[in-house]
Amino acid sequence: MADYREFLDGIDRKAYHEGEVTWEEDGMTVTRTYNYSAPGCHDSCGVLLYTKDGKLQKVEGDPLDPYANGKLCMRCLDLEEMVNHPQRLKYPMKRAGERGENKWERISWDEALDIIEKYIKEEIDDKGLGRESILVGHGTGRNINWQVPFIAGACFRTANVGGIYFSGWWCYMPRVCGAAGPLGDYPIVDASETLPDRYANDEWVRPDVLVVWGNEPLKSNGDGYLGHWLNMCVQLGTQIISIDPVLTWWGARAEYWLRPHPGTDCCIALAWLNVIMNEDLIDHEFVEYWCAYYDELKEHVQQFTPEWASSITSVPVEDIIGSARMYANADKGAIQWGLVFDAGTSSSMHWVEAVCDLMAICGNIEKPGTHVLVHNAFDINAG
Repeated sequence: MADYREFLDGIDRKAYHEGEVTWEEDGMTVTRTYNYSAPGCHDSCGVLLYTKDGKLQKVEGDPLDPYANGKLCMRCLDLEEMVNHPQRLKYPMKRAGERGENKWERISWDEALDIIEKYIKEEIDDKGLGRESILVGHGTGRNINWQVPFIAGACFRTANVGGIYFSGWWCYMPRVCGAAGPLGDYPIVDASETLPDRYANDEWVRPDVLVVWGNEPLKSNGDGYLGHWLNMCVQLGTQIISIDPVLTWWGARAEYWLRPHPGTDCCIALAWLNVIMNEDLIDHEFVEYWCAYYDELKEHVQQFTPEWASSITSVPVEDIIGSARMYANADKGAIQWGLVFDAGTSSSMHWVEAVCDLMAICGNIEKPGTHVLVHNAFDINAG
């Protein structure tokens, strides 16, 4: 697929029923749609669902979908087993035995709602606790964002509702808010996703160096970002720096594979700043026009030498210095960060800020082949 125009021109659009939502094929009904696969997918990739007698038989990627181009992760490919599994939870279930016995009986939705209503009346209203004692929240699940606030307000009459309670504080929020502060919006690696004709667009160029940091994008596809996009960049010649204690697909192909002790990554980011600033590997024009407090930052990171970082992370000094130079010397450098930035350490926000500083001093923001700042619809600020 490295020649994207050749890929597009080679698709038999008639065979894939371009413009149709459903059609019959080999005794099955094929439905073209988009899917959020459980649990908690951030993407919505184009899929072709093959059903017979109302039962899902198989799933294929839709090559006419410009988002994923027919590529799917294992969660989508395994939908048939998940949907048809005999232990799949499809109805309200009520405990039929003692707690811990794992005995359940199926009940109706009306009965389930009656149980909840009775509990709220007896345990909250009658005891005078007030509906503000009810907290409604949910974790990842992009297809239930509107239902949860509706249930909280209309059914439970509580204002304590949101998608960021509990898991949200250590899932995505440090990166979103930590980047919105210094950068104004959220940076994503430029893999042509903002262009209608994607990789075939003459304005797009691949990153020269891609830092895959605490992330396995081919497996996780987190934050609305499809890992296959980065695979395309690698096919076109992008070089990799992998920072991960675990050997991943990316680490096996990396020029540098840094293996820090879990929770010590911020030390590498600070040491990179030390090397890049002291060796004057910065983008002078970008720093002059767009970066505040550069001198103060340079003074601050003098204490964070590669030797200091190595003593904490166990990453060899020469690898810290070499990888920092490789990232900074790239005309187009990009950093793909993952959930570990949010959940991996108590210094998450410091780590996010340090990496945003790396993007900035190297001029890797809003430059083709580096990072695109995601602008929310209706001018809603991410912060």
